[in-house]
Amino acid sequence: MASQLWFLGSLLVALGIAAHVLGWDTLLWIPAMLMETVEQSPGTAGLIVAGGMLMLVARLIGRRRRD
Repeated sequence: MASQLWFLGSLLVALGIAAHVLGWDTLLWIPAMLMETVEQSPGTAGLIVAGGMLMLVARLIGRRRRD
C-alpha cells in the first residue's frame, strides 16, 4: 500500500511540475489528441488498449507469485 501511495504522490508532483512548466493548456491538449486518435483509428486504439491490459494482467500475476 505504501508503494502505491508513493507512486501516486510522485505522479501528482510530476503533474504539478509539468503544469507549471508547460501550462495547463498544453496538458489538456494531450487528452483531446488521444480522443481524436480513437475517433480516427479505433482499431489501432483498441490494439494499444489491449496490449496495455495484457501488460497490467502480467504485472498483477507477477506480484501474486512473489507474495
